[in-house]
Amino acid sequence: MTDLAQRILRLSPLALLIAVLPFAACHKSEEAQPAAGTSPAPAAAPAAAPAAAPAVPATPLKVVALTIGKSVGADHKVTAEADTFAPGDTVYAAVGTTGASPGAKLTVRWSTVSRSGAEKPAGEETKTIAPTGDAATEFHLVNPVGLATSDYKIEVLLDGQSVAAKAFRVAK
Repeated sequence: MTDLAQRILRLSPLALLIAVLPFAACHKSEEAQPAAGTSPAPAAAPAAAPAAAPAVPATPLKVVALTIGKSVGADHKVTAEADTFAPGDTVYAAVGTTGASPGAKLTVRWSTVSRSGAEKPAGEETKTIAPTGDAATEFHLVNPVGLATSDYKIEVLLDGQSVAAKAFRVAK
């Protein structure tokens, strides 16, 4: 190979780059050009890659109410609050929430409470909820042979964190 041919082969990638560069520089996105009659916007930092996690709700979910009674309506809310029940009653609890969540775990723990304050589990129920605003979720405690006469406590947990509690009594 001649000296001239070797130079041409060495310089051909550079020549190709010089030929393509003007085309790449002329290709601009529509968003980068300012509207007619406006000044150009300052250069912005490069956009971050989209997050893999779901978007955080505008208003985080929180428990705003805990009511107990002997019945609930179609809206899952207690129709008349009560704090004393008969052994044969069903104890209903309505947990009011506000905000949004794609899948929160709402748990209620029912316990009997002795005179010394010791608690003994009487039941637990968990529901996965996905509200987009104000909502009510219904839970209940019942025993086919009747609830034991005692003081009771209901505790509400939102995603494992205790957020509300209420005491009530079952008496003859």
